[in-house]
Amino acid sequence: MIDKVLYSTNVFLKLLIQETYWNDVHYVWCSEHYDSKKLSSLSSGSLVAPSSNPADIYNELQRDVKGRDSHSAKINAQKASFTARAIDAFNTGRLSEDQKDEIIYMADTAPFDLWRPLIYVIPLDPIRHKVKKVPISKRAGFGTEYIIPDLERGEFDIIEVNHA
Repeated sequence: MIDKVLYSTNVFLKLLIQETYWNDVHYVWCSEHYDSKKLSSLSSGSLVAPSSNPADIYNELQRDVKGRDSHSAKINAQKASFTARAIDAFNTGRLSEDQKDEIIYMADTAPFDLWRPLIYVIPLDPIRHKVKKVPISKRAGFGTEYIIPDLERGEFDIIEVNHA
């Protein structure tokens, strides 16, 4: 079972959107380990796939932001996700049309610095009841992954590493 902390990597724009439009409630996909590649190959934690490994996600985003890569798969996936979620929230009455349009505009036009990666460090004890284990059929690999659909801003810390 999970030890003391969970880790998640997210872009700054996601933090901003969730703060502004979702009442500072955050949906996060997370892992028990920041970098599954650093674990023993005999550890179940080493089975977290690169696309779900917070360190790999962070490094890919950092590289793409620094390189101003307009074809970044991670950034383009985030854009699509923000747009789909905004449309869904509008269709179900959770967002106004103006709010939906603002989120879509932000996703489409945000400068690269708003796509910079952030590391969320989530102390487990206070939020253990919110953590949901992702079914293996929905994971990127055989390693365990978690979702917290309603993490409040006061329930996690953020680390931003500035590379020269």
